[in-house]
Amino acid sequence: MIANPKWFNLRKYSGWGLTPNCWQGWAYTIAFIIPIAIISSLNIDPNLKNTLILIITGVLILDVLHTMTKIQKDEREKLHEAIADRNALWFLLFGLIAWAFYQQKFDPILVGILLGATAIKALTQIYLRDK
Repeated sequence: MIANPKWFNLRKYSGWGLTPNCWQGWAYTIAFIIPIAIISSLNIDPNLKNTLILIITGVLILDVLHTMTKIQKDEREKLHEAIADRNALWFLLFGLIAWAFYQQKFDPILVGILLGATAIKALTQIYLRDK
């Protein structure tokens, strides 16, 4: 799409996403920030303002996701990323369970999220086992 994968590195220690590694990457990032800042400061209809910001942000998200898929990773990097993601998700899962017990009430949305996570894990394990 717009960004060149050579302009970015995948984030390893501060979440998910991209980090610019050259001036082109920084220029790309600023090219999305400036229009959003300008539109935010304009005295126009709030619905139009929100729509324009949503369009720019949507293009940015799609382009970042596309660029992330184009950055090559070796097997070691893939394994480390998978382990880190797994550990982060375990923390989220236990955090949600602890929150549910703290609230001491039945929340169908929270139960649905926990059951959905369990189902996705099981289906992934079945898919990978048969592969």
